[in-house]
Amino acid sequence: MKKPFQLPEKMARYRGQFEQSARDFLKLDTRKGKTGRYESKLAGDPYFPKSEQYPVDSQGKPMKLLAQINFSDMPRLENFPESGILLFFISVSDDVYGLNFDDPCEQSSFCIKYFENVIENEDELVDDFSFVKLEDELAFPIECESSLTPDTGSELVSASDFQFERYAGKGAWTFFEQFGDQEETVFEEYSEMYGGFSHKIGGYAAFTQDDPREGDYPDHTVLLLQIDSDENIDAMWGDVGIANFFIRPDDLKNKDFSNVLYNWDCH
Repeated sequence: MKKPFQLPEKMARYRGQFEQSARDFLKLDTRKGKTGRYESKLAGDPYFPKSEQYPVDSQGKPMKLLAQINFSDMPRLENFPESGILLFFISVSDDVYGLNFDDPCEQSSFCIKYFENVIENEDELVDDFSFVKLEDELAFPIECESSLTPDTGSELVSASDFQFERYAGKGAWTFFEQFGDQEETVFEEYSEMYGGFSHKIGGYAAFTQDDPREGDYPDHTVLLLQIDSDENIDAMWGDVGIANFFIRPDDLKNKDFSNVLYNWDCH
């Protein structure tokens, strides 16, 4: 039986409506070191069939693996695949890590690939990725290859997520204002409980700025993957920022990763 969710004392009367926002997620723990080609990982070399076209960015340069998720090794998460390998690539030839400010869903300098049927014969897989060149003056956000180990959790909507209003009945600023001189204390308590920061699949996102979905992309409600800044693996998005990938629920159910919103922001 799941424990009841924590809430700041001042928010006790809102428990019913906030518990409706509960979502399961997988917290991803990192461990520095060389990984195998089928493993879930950050950075390193991807699982990639020789028969497939390797992704290139808008300048025609090969992109680098940011993250690889092998769903066979992940606990079951509703609507997510139960098997197959999902790959996240980003450009290494611009200084914004492949972010497209005009259209964050256009996969021109980032790319998502999903291989539902995993090839077990390693002779059919690419084994030399020396053609992926990092340019000297440009950093990659993750410097250390790391394996990923999932840990299941459940959480309530974060105050920075645009969906907060759906459950609170009003935007976060207005909601916390009602606590008067306790406004900041209650906000900080709630954010400590459900801030959303960490490497994760599912659950709710964290932002250092604003939620990019508000307004133009309200249907991208599912957090497909989040990668945080993390000094343990020398991961740094700008100035201690965070990166998120969002997908629409039906696309996820259909294993269609062609319309994913990619965003990162920093302080």
